[in-house]
Amino acid sequence: MEKGIFNNFYNYLKDYFENGHFKTAENEPALIIQRRAAAFQVFKEKGIPSNKDEEWKYTNLNRLLKDDYKFHSLESQFQKVSVDIEGLDACRVVLINGKFEPDLSHGLPEGVTFLDTRDVFANPQVADKIGTIADWEDNSMLAMNTAFFRDCYVLHVAAKTVITQPIHITHIYTDHADAAFIPYRLFTVAEKLSESTLIETFHSFTEKPVFVNYAVEQQVDEAAVFHTHMINTLGENIQFIHHREVQQFRNSVLNNSNISLGNAALTRNNLNFRLKESNTETNLIGTYIVSRKQHVDNHTIVDHQMPNCNSSELYKGILLDKAHGVFSGRIIVRPDAQKTNAFQQNKNLLLSDQATTDSKPQLEIFADDVKCSHGSTVGQVDKEALFYLKTRGIGEETASRLLVEAFVEDVHSQINIPALRDYVAGLLKEKLQAETLIIA
Repeated sequence: MEKGIFNNFYNYLKDYFENGHFKTAENEPALIIQRRAAAFQVFKEKGIPSNKDEEWKYTNLNRLLKDDYKFHSLESQFQKVSVDIEGLDACRVVLINGKFEPDLSHGLPEGVTFLDTRDVFANPQVADKIGTIADWEDNSMLAMNTAFFRDCYVLHVAAKTVITQPIHITHIYTDHADAAFIPYRLFTVAEKLSESTLIETFHSFTEKPVFVNYAVEQQVDEAAVFHTHMINTLGENIQFIHHREVQQFRNSVLNNSNISLGNAALTRNNLNFRLKESNTETNLIGTYIVSRKQHVDNHTIVDHQMPNCNSSELYKGILLDKAHGVFSGRIIVRPDAQKTNAFQQNKNLLLSDQATTDSKPQLEIFADDVKCSHGSTVGQVDKEALFYLKTRGIGEETASRLLVEAFVEDVHSQINIPALRDYVAGLLKEKLQAETLIIA
């Protein structure tokens, strides 16, 4: 218990639950209520994780979660702004402050079902799945979400369907009277022999602090192909903690991109992939560009549990000013996971003497017939390349931007949707143009 943080926000949540202020929905299944109570006990005992916890060693939540966050009680007024991706032909699901907005959502194709909170709770067989993939028993922030989530959604892709149109979930966070706490979650199922693409973009329009605790559980069934993209453009008043737990089954393929190009004060992504049956493939790419005093922390686990599975992971970070980047990548190869191929690489580019990065690639191998590698690099812009561009008449700042863009190009080029790739390129240019890139 002494490892946790027990601040005003912790006390608010504890009192809120124990004094009966947290009202569950009328039709909330008994099993969900039981899981809430069990998860609350975990959170109550552990508190908010401190940097005495090895998993949070490089992220000081006592400093980052200093505001007195509260559940938002009033619906905020939101005037529609453009958060569309130019040229992207996609069906749209819009969540504002974690709540489904049917009037702004449209176009789900045949074979795809999206259930909002009421529909999820009305179907006990569906509701009972919530909390079965993401293990909160040793994770206090996930336990916090499990205990307090107000809304949950299920996205289901039917078996033997190929969905050519991406499913775009737009997350928007807006102003409230005071600092707001928004916990919610999503459960996705890609059934046997299906193929589909899920794009999630995150946007904010708020001058007040907002703490988002978002949890995702994903099931990728036999021979399914599931492409997932996460694009974070959140503003500086957002503290964003996100946990994603994925189960893959025989012959399935999961491709995930995780792109952080916003100004959020805190971004923490826990991405856990469990390869539960043979012949699965998992491909992970990610970039994070942070400046000022931003803090981004990516924790990934790729857990090879059965033989003949492949995984690859490439994350790249660009850090400016006094920003802090953390990458912790863990590959586990279980005793039964012979013939595993697993590769992991994290590369970081420091553009300031005051920027810092902590990189911790890890291999845990309990099988003997495997091919595994991991690595980490930290460096600065190539001075010779910079000098070469300057001798060709390119200004120093423009040359610096070109080299930085080139550094992440091999990651962004793997995004297989042209409109989304162009969108990411535009966000990168916008982010870099907002900064002074003169390399000492």
